[in-house]
Amino acid sequence: MKKKYYGCAALGLALTLITGGMSAASAGALTNVRDVKLNVSGLNYYSEQCGLSREAFERALFGAFSEGELRLTRSSAYWLHTKVTTIIFDKVNCVSNVEVVLYANTRYFNPSTASEMIGRVEVWSNGGLYSSEAETHQVQVNNALHKMGTSLRDAWRKDQ
Repeated sequence: MKKKYYGCAALGLALTLITGGMSAASAGALTNVRDVKLNVSGLNYYSEQCGLSREAFERALFGAFSEGELRLTRSSAYWLHTKVTTIIFDKVNCVSNVEVVLYANTRYFNPSTASEMIGRVEVWSNGGLYSSEAETHQVQVNNALHKMGTSLRDAWRKDQ
């Protein structure tokens, strides 16, 4: 009778250790991210003609976050890289490819060179292709960016 009891106790302890280890290892990619640096690239003459601007991107992406959540800073180990490629067809139709990627800048050991290196790891991404007339393009792209910001916020809240 005692052997069965010890066997059940050992099994229970093993399950506790295993599940405890699994929950500790299941931290999300956005855990401990508190601030990000925004980098917007690709805005050019065509982007401007279609009403796109860095300031509007910043408001659209971070408008979903509440005070005290993820914040925008000038310096961070996390970069929210927003790349925009815009072209104009027939003088009135704007087409923009928008990619938003959150990178973690990190150090790692490279065994082939036996030295410490610096690299980027993608932790979240979103994007899309948006087409509309020039007069409404800014609104369409900003709405899409706001949805991307909401998606980032939801993923961030889930990982906290």
